[in-house]
Amino acid sequence: MRSAFLFFYILIYCGSAHAQWLPKDSTFEYCAVCHGGQHLIGQPYNHALKLELPLLLSSTAVLTAGFLMQASDKTKPFTEVQLVGLDKNTINSFDRVATGYWKPGIASASDYMLIGISFLPVLFLSEHHTGHDFKSLLIMTAETFAFNYGTTYIVKSTVNRTRPYVYNTNLPVTIRTDKESRQSFYSGHTSQTAAASFLFAKVISDFHPYLKPGVKTGIWAFAITIPAVEAYFRVKGGKHYPTDVITGYALGVLSGWLIPELHHNRDYHRTKKTKLDVGLMPSKGGMVMNMNLQF
Repeated sequence: MRSAFLFFYILIYCGSAHAQWLPKDSTFEYCAVCHGGQHLIGQPYNHALKLELPLLLSSTAVLTAGFLMQASDKTKPFTEVQLVGLDKNTINSFDRVATGYWKPGIASASDYMLIGISFLPVLFLSEHHTGHDFKSLLIMTAETFAFNYGTTYIVKSTVNRTRPYVYNTNLPVTIRTDKESRQSFYSGHTSQTAAASFLFAKVISDFHPYLKPGVKTGIWAFAITIPAVEAYFRVKGGKHYPTDVITGYALGVLSGWLIPELHHNRDYHRTKKTKLDVGLMPSKGGMVMNMNLQF
């Protein structure tokens, strides 16, 4: 947890030290993934200091608060005697099914998926349009992750919901009483995966407002599916209830969508896609001028 905390502070510092604050003029250039090969270049996001500074400070504050609450949480795991008194029938019927799941291999796979998807925004560096604004996007990524992780830590430390595997009497007591046994709500894995996936899809879509329909559908299908798979793994692995992952999914989507939206440069998409072709065509009476205006 501490390494993640330091990682996001480094992201915020490095990004803010190299941010490009001024928007670029918009024009068109060729792009293979855009409809008609027409890509609207420019800066779809506003990184003005008067906007960026409050977001940096607030995201840092949320992450710090979450870290401090997590570190100071005095809630202890159940003792072996207390486990005897637990009754899974007190859990709502929708969530109760999760108490019978325990798949360590699937849970480990969800850990690796979380790590991999968290680095998804690094692909902004390789994309020929977003790569030019990578340092500014780095700030936005840090803000998104900081808000998301901070909120997760705050809620987990406040709710202290018992994980489903604690009710599984087929498991050893050492597992049912581990230090994370009362941090079920809500799923941080699902939330972070959703935040990273939707941030990626939204940034690519905002930088390419004229994406080909098939490309756009593929990007958003990927963004929707990955956190859903992560949610399934967390439930099947015995780590979370369905309501944990549903909440995590929703709040992760909110983080991944909201931060880019707050940066949105409204003038960027107002640029009209206009093309004027002028040429001469032969006719029986000589040459005639042909004009073709496209909007």
